[in-house]
Amino acid sequence: MKTRRFIIAAVAALLLAPMGASTALAAPPGNDIPSGAVAVSVPSTVVQDTSDATTDALDAALNTRCGAPVTNGSVWFTYTDTTGDGLLVDVSGSDFTAGVIIVAGEPTTDSSVVACGPGSAAVRGEAGTTYYVMAFSDTAGVIGGNLVAGFSALPPAPVATLTVEPKATAYRDGSLLLRGTYSCANADGYSSDVEGTVTQTVGRMKIEGFFFVYPLECDGAVHSWEAIVTSSNGLFAGGKATSVSLVFACGVFDCTVVEVNQKLQVTRAGR
Repeated sequence: MKTRRFIIAAVAALLLAPMGASTALAAPPGNDIPSGAVAVSVPSTVVQDTSDATTDALDAALNTRCGAPVTNGSVWFTYTDTTGDGLLVDVSGSDFTAGVIIVAGEPTTDSSVVACGPGSAAVRGEAGTTYYVMAFSDTAGVIGGNLVAGFSALPPAPVATLTVEPKATAYRDGSLLLRGTYSCANADGYSSDVEGTVTQTVGRMKIEGFFFVYPLECDGAVHSWEAIVTSSNGLFAGGKATSVSLVFACGVFDCTVVEVNQKLQVTRAGR
């Protein structure tokens, strides 16, 4: 009888031992909080199991500026941009849907989020800026998994130039012809444009019109542009006018804007 009781007790202990071990909580990774952030360089790729990572009040506070569904299983990285070339973080290769939040400087609940997004995020700032990067699961009920985080510098920033000719032409129908030149590079022409307003005082009335030129040729060369400006509150006429013109040159991650304020001499032409 004693032998039988001993065997039963031993079997029970063996059965219970794995159960007890499985209920022990695994420690979160060292970069579960910003103070343990892993320093990275560019270009580089970090692969990490985030299944035991956690989330906290800091994550939630930062996410109020971003709006991700959740910030489960967050882990932290840090990068100092010595060149000002910017930082692109891509977590789309992970085996779970992941998001990214980037903060300039050491994160606090009052920190400003400089970039965030699902799958990737990018930022370009001053040389010498240190960024903290939070990668996380943005799916409710999914803590994490196999995180694949790629870090790289951004492509060159868009550049642009713009000129506006000081002479414009007013037509009989009240429209106005405006001309100039532009150039843009490191940008997508279908995400770029020249736009602006023309203002002219005719009698006691201030005439205002808008123009828009799209798409652009962003090959670095100088191109001519022209636009017909129309107004909803009057007709342009000969005389003096002013224009405020802008060129927007946008790449995948950022844009550049050049503004030109030009005094115009408007002449009349039949049309």
